Amino acid sequence: MKNIVLVVLLCAGFTYASAQDVYTSSGKPGYQKQTKKKKKKGYDPDRLILGGGITLNFGDGYFSAGVSPIVGYRITDHFSAGIGLGYLYSQVPEYVDPQNPDKVSYFRENIVYPSIWFRYFIFRNWFASVAPEYDFINQRGPGYDPNSTPPGAFTTLSQNLSNTCLFLGVGYRLPLGGRASILAEVQYDVLQGTNSPYSPGFPTLVHIGFAVGL
Repeated sequence: MKNIVLVVLLCAGFTYASAQDVYTSSGKPGYQKQTKKKKKKGYDPDRLILGGGITLNFGDGYFSAGVSPIVGYRITDHFSAGIGLGYLYSQVPEYVDPQNPDKVSYFRENIVYPSIWFRYFIFRNWFASVAPEYDFINQRGPGYDPNSTPPGAFTTLSQNLSNTCLFLGVGYRLPLGGRASILAEVQYDVLQGTNSPYSPGFPTLVHIGFAVGL
């Protein structure tokens, strides 16, 4: 199960206009004008988006940790897109060995999840997002092997699974001044695949982050 309870750090570029005071040869103020940053043709490093997230959750034998870096580009003033690559490890204690009832056995899961994300500001600081994701899942845990001799011997079983997610989200950007902002976003997996590592019946992620212009 992929419970993501974390603070996500996102870095995004923002351009802004600056006011400039102009003085005459006598040293007295002349006039004030607003100068806008010229649009650059081709690649503009000010529009580059770098960031990511860190997952850490533990307690009562449960433990999970992961990273999810992202990179993207602000294509227009309202629309951004990019890619991400995440990894999550988790383990959950299970007491299932009848021969060693005091021994703790763990169910372990490794997930690698590449993704593509799109974000569009629809009204002022409110934005909508779309994020397709594909999960590569490896699970290992205690169980009974039907092919063992004698049959049903207690052992460690392993399996590889995959899953496709499609997250739709909505969020808000709260400017802090300058080029810094706080981002809050809620995403919902509309596909809810059979092998989804997200919570069954509630496939929702909540992200709270801090954005700084590059």
